[in-house]
Amino acid sequence: MVTRLETSLYNQLAEKLADHIRSGAIATGERLPSIRQLAKREGVSISTVMSAYSILEEQGWVEVRPKSGYYAIKQARPSLAIPSIAHTEARPIVATTSQLVMDVQRNGFRSNAINFSRATPANDFPIAKHLQQSYTRQARTRQHLGVGYTVPEGSEELRQQIARHAIDAGVAVSPDSIVTSIGSLNAMGLCLQALTQPGDVVAVESPCYYGILQLIESYGLRAVEIPVHPETGMSLEALKLALEQWPIAAIITVSNFSNPLGCSIPEDRKRALVDILEHYEVPLIEDDIYGDLYFGERRPKAIKAFDTQGWVLLCSSVSKTIDPQMRVGWVMAGRYYEDILYRKFVNLVATPLLPQLACADILSQGIYERHLRQAREAYRQRYERLADLASEHFPSATKISRPQGGIGAWFELPASVNATELYHHAKDQDVLIAPGEMFSLNKQFRHCFRLSYAYRWTPEREDAIRRLGEWVTQRVSPTNTFDQ
Repeated sequence: MVTRLETSLYNQLAEKLADHIRSGAIATGERLPSIRQLAKREGVSISTVMSAYSILEEQGWVEVRPKSGYYAIKQARPSLAIPSIAHTEARPIVATTSQLVMDVQRNGFRSNAINFSRATPANDFPIAKHLQQSYTRQARTRQHLGVGYTVPEGSEELRQQIARHAIDAGVAVSPDSIVTSIGSLNAMGLCLQALTQPGDVVAVESPCYYGILQLIESYGLRAVEIPVHPETGMSLEALKLALEQWPIAAIITVSNFSNPLGCSIPEDRKRALVDILEHYEVPLIEDDIYGDLYFGERRPKAIKAFDTQGWVLLCSSVSKTIDPQMRVGWVMAGRYYEDILYRKFVNLVATPLLPQLACADILSQGIYERHLRQAREAYRQRYERLADLASEHFPSATKISRPQGGIGAWFELPASVNATELYHHAKDQDVLIAPGEMFSLNKQFRHCFRLSYAYRWTPEREDAIRRLGEWVTQRVSPTNTFDQ
């Protein structure tokens, strides 16, 4: 039986060797140490080295030559640059992006397509089986039908588990200040209803998750787009200028591993952001749905961890860590608790009990933490593979984000490439991406797209990246057309 420590060791060793090949420290064609030599040098078991070499062979970094050993076969390539910072005019804009969004959403369910468009978690982890077992057990042993409506705030068991896990994000919160919801987007919608009136102005990131823009559109709000640095998140300097110029009713940000850039706001800037909220007395809706999917040594804190006056409304769910079919989310509403609770009652009356019981059951066990460790390592490796494929197949002028967590990457193409046209062309060839135009109100990201790397790499998925790269290369050539 392979232990979690052994799994971590061979993944770490494989990544270390891949880095050496990627950087050129191990040259193409160079023979790698024998299994016994490497085991002795690294102080690990022979089985650990064999597993590491198997990963490298699967990812195309090495090849096995009979009676000779392992040899590096991949050319070292320079990494693609990170995306540019958006230069946007800070003025309120009425949101109108629904047509393209719905086209992407509908096509995202095509079973015959290779789908990179949906930011959903992979389904190849053992947690799926545990979740099915939990649903069966809860349905058999707990009364969830014939009980009428549940309390508006949601299952107490679930809220207790949410409060317990919030400690990892630096947030100390009582279960009695949490309201459950139908996912994180629904939680943010409840917050917007409580904080705004039609015609109000809301500050959002640029680029911004299109679901948030859809909420803003549906509530008749206007949005001011605040530029986002591809590594450190929302520009606080631009935000302060917008607050001075416009009557902003609320701010929305995905604080950790944002969608679509994958960036995270550093802790010192999170503290500074809370200072801004207190100075201008403006609330912030924080979406921390990706916070548990970090690639580093520890989970980044939520902005709410630095909030002592209740200006931050923290929303999240298990849609990105377990399964979006659960439809379990929540909001830590701070000073707006009673208003949020009322809005939930008006909109939903209550949320279904069985999914909440199953979610509480999963969160109460070590199963969830084991799943997160496995998922984080898998997603990190899958992103690295995506970055390698992009370097190999896309034009050198392409830029790609470098997320330190989450499940999505942002591609910035040469300015001559229209990513919406690329989306439609790729869709016709059964390859699905999320065009950048959806992530802004002023259409400035028409040469960008988001791509999810959550699912396991297969030859078919790798070939789809190659084809995308070829289509982009064709578009930057003098012919300027997408060919079949």
